[in-house]
Amino acid sequence: MDILRRLFSVMKQAVSTIGESDPRPNTYLAKLFHKPRYDEIVSIVKEYVGDSISVLIDVGCGKGVLYDFLVRAGVRVEMYICCDIKESYLREAKERGVIGIFCDAHNLPFRKGIADLVICSEVLEHLEEPSKAILSIFRIAGKSVLITFPNERVKNALGFRYPEHISDIRLEDLVYYANRLGYKTRLHKRLYFAFPASILDKVFRFTYQRLLLFSAFLSALSLILKELCLIKTEVVLFTKSKNEVESSSK
Repeated sequence: MDILRRLFSVMKQAVSTIGESDPRPNTYLAKLFHKPRYDEIVSIVKEYVGDSISVLIDVGCGKGVLYDFLVRAGVRVEMYICCDIKESYLREAKERGVIGIFCDAHNLPFRKGIADLVICSEVLEHLEEPSKAILSIFRIAGKSVLITFPNERVKNALGFRYPEHISDIRLEDLVYYANRLGYKTRLHKRLYFAFPASILDKVFRFTYQRLLLFSAFLSALSLILKELCLIKTEVVLFTKSKNEVESSSK
């Protein structure tokens, strides 16, 4: 039991030190989690919003990495506005040729309906009042809102809560606010990701030294960990009905 307790402690520590939420593109974490998410966002934008957008606001933009993915995919954005509360991130984002606005997601400083598309990806879980940010996001959107957030119920129940994720986001709440503000759910997808290899590396380094003769146990443990240690991300696209778009533009 002592070994299992120590093993659990190692896994928990590994999860709590995964890394930045917006890492350099070539890191393992980026390739495992962020790149597939960005690719999915780009695919949805091209299919459901189009490859020509007048105004796009990226709420919680980080370093503006999503902009690069959209450009490479041939999406043309006349005015790409990055919003974040970290000035260092905004400086790096501006180097990509976008507009950087230092502001809080809870109170976005834009007029109602200014953006054709608002994207908020992996941000709400970091906020103390996500509902306030959700209302602000839908207020500035003119046609579409694309939100992604982690579904961490199983992971959190096992004690692997990422310390920077201070709020649990529920799809039901998003849909409620969207419907109240005249939006409908156009698309909902769930992406699955295995935890980064750093966790399994630490686990197996620990067990290999003490349980060398139990190769069958290690093999079974590997399968169990891969099943339990899953990161799930919800991707939701909301769009206004034609009547709502026309009324908001008057």
